[in-house]
Amino acid sequence: MVKNKSNKKGNSRFEFLFNDNLVNSKRSQVTIFIILAVAIVVVLVFLFIGKDNLTSLFTGKTPIQQIQDCSQTYTQEAIDKLSLQGGSLNPELFYLYQDNKIEYLCYIEENYKPCVMQKPLLKQSIEKEIEKYASPKIKGCIEGVKANLEKDGYAVSLGQVNVDAELVPNNVLINIQSDFGFGKDTKESYKSIKTDISSGLYEFAMITSSILNWEARYGDSETVIYMTYYPTLKVEKKKQGDGSVIYILTDRNTKETFMFASRSYELPAGGIPS
Repeated sequence: MVKNKSNKKGNSRFEFLFNDNLVNSKRSQVTIFIILAVAIVVVLVFLFIGKDNLTSLFTGKTPIQQIQDCSQTYTQEAIDKLSLQGGSLNPELFYLYQDNKIEYLCYIEENYKPCVMQKPLLKQSIEKEIEKYASPKIKGCIEGVKANLEKDGYAVSLGQVNVDAELVPNNVLINIQSDFGFGKDTKESYKSIKTDISSGLYEFAMITSSILNWEARYGDSETVIYMTYYPTLKVEKKKQGDGSVIYILTDRNTKETFMFASRSYELPAGGIPS
């Protein structure tokens, strides 16, 4: 009786292991079939739409979108740099503040004299600085996209690339004029590629120009007026020992900042004249 019990346990254990292996084997077969099916689909898609479009299918980025993304990246880099340096890429007349070369936008060397506006057309000056920084980098991006398309068998045409930047309320607009075209059987052509990036640089330029007008006329400005008129704006005026003033404009919502310097005469007793 004991021997028969032992055999039954052994047979049950053998049957359990056999069934378990059978289930695992079936699962493995199903997994292999799924992998093969996916591989076949990928190959078919590759054959019908090509490598470049296959990449776009999974990344969601067409050649035009790649150029737009690149343009936004380098435009943002330009904005970040200009915002800390008074709207200039390479300040020449500047005040060194917290290791930043902040451009004097209104300056006079003599004491007790009103400052002279250094950039009366500040908005246009900033636009040119953005173009100067971003243009060569955007051109490099377009050349890279062109090379990848040609590598994948596309016919590509590319004219002279010109990049224009424009500050508008709440945005910086980038317009790339390029006569860019690509295709195999049919060709897509783009006279220009446009994109934009959210920024308060336009508002900062307008408010800065207004403050500079006060500095050039009276040698000082009343910052409370601006914060009353623009509730989300914070204006800091940090006076330095040599008569220089560092202005820091901050959007309280977005935390964007614009900094610039001014040096004008000190006001006589009584404040700003009427």
